[in-house]
Amino acid sequence: MEKKISKWVEKGLISKEQALKILEDIKTEKIKSHRNKMYITFYTIAAVLIGIGVISFVAANDWIIKLFMNAAAFIKILLMLLTTCLCFWGGYIIGYEKQNFPKLGKTLVFISTILIGATYALIGQEYNINANNSAFIFIWLISILPVGYIFKASAVNMLSIILYILGVTYFYSDIAIDEGLTWTVFIPFIIGISLYLFGNIPVVLEKYNNFSFSYKIVGLAPIFFTFMVLIFSVEKSYKLISPYYIAPVIFLIILSILNYFKTNNYKDNLLKIETMFMSSILIFILTILLVDIPQGIIMLLANIAIITIIYFGFHYGYEFERERIVVLTNWFLIIYLSLNYCRWGWNLLDKSLFFILGGIILLVILTVLEKKRKNIAKVNNEK
Repeated sequence: MEKKISKWVEKGLISKEQALKILEDIKTEKIKSHRNKMYITFYTIAAVLIGIGVISFVAANDWIIKLFMNAAAFIKILLMLLTTCLCFWGGYIIGYEKQNFPKLGKTLVFISTILIGATYALIGQEYNINANNSAFIFIWLISILPVGYIFKASAVNMLSIILYILGVTYFYSDIAIDEGLTWTVFIPFIIGISLYLFGNIPVVLEKYNNFSFSYKIVGLAPIFFTFMVLIFSVEKSYKLISPYYIAPVIFLIILSILNYFKTNNYKDNLLKIETMFMSSILIFILTILLVDIPQGIIMLLANIAIITIIYFGFHYGYEFERERIVVLTNWFLIIYLSLNYCRWGWNLLDKSLFFILGGIILLVILTVLEKKRKNIAKVNNEK
């Protein structure tokens, strides 16, 4: 090319200045061309190395091949996840941001929390992961719990309570530490008292009072029925020194003490009485887990605890006009009296007198309790 340019200069086709400019441009283009070829060479080498690495990695890891073979399963999971996200996003937009369809929005948000569980179940089904265990339930619970608190969604909160109960039950049934009645006695205790104490956490009590009330209502039932089991139980001893039981009880005792000292002027006296009572129950549980206690003492303490629960249930319900507390306590009282009446009256009374007297007593109790419940309902309606 340089010879041709020299001939063009000799023939007068171009000037020396133009020739120098052309030569300079040609030199620059050559440098760029060499540089591009060098980059292409390096890129090619890099691509070949990566390709070799990928091929060798796949060859050494069969699970990748299986993953591609299960592409249909992945697509199913992806579609379920997209449906969950769209349901949640749509519910948030129409129910909370624009608020043009609040009820529909809350319903969609709640449905999205159910779809989260369905997505986890689908993952377990497609990839042969056991989803029928406590870990799956707790992951589901952790996933939806922030949704309930952020949006103050009562339905999501109730779902989280159900998942908590199922998760704890599954956990203890999975580990199967012991056989017989022992674990069935103390697991409801742990579930009920933990829910009640969660409801007394200051932040929950002050900012999420409806959640707190739900925790307490649901938590009281297993506590009551466990005490009923202890009353009629034939076990001589419940001694069971195991960290799976001891550790949760100690944790709940600490939580109860913290609730007692962290309360901030929210029905202080009542809250402190509640935490003291729950702490007493926990100490009672810890004692019978660590020490062989005679059956008679366990039955006596269980009766005292049930009577205390019924007393505070009525006191709390009537003082603060909580109709649901009163209704629940009514059922506790009826069950407690009915079972004890059947237990002691069947052998002591004539059978006909047993049924007549039992029916009359039950009618009187129901009439009195229903009258008081209606008074509370009337006061609430007037408000």
